[in-house]
Amino acid sequence: MNKIWYDGKGAVAVLGVSIRQLRALLKNGTLSMGVHARLKNPKAIRPSYLWNVKAIAEVLTGDRSRRVK
Repeated sequence: MNKIWYDGKGAVAVLGVSIRQLRALLKNGTLSMGVHARLKNPKAIRPSYLWNVKAIAEVLTGDRSRRVK
């Protein structure tokens, strides 16, 4: 099974976008919590995310034919 949830550094390396860009896409609604991102530690004061690189890559490339479950 391929890994799909990455921390920030891993997601940046795989996707080729910055953490700032990922957070901006999450903030403007292009990416959504639960599908594209989830909190690494929900009780932390500063949020740290895990990123679903497979689902994000589909959004970035515009490939809507495949859906991530």
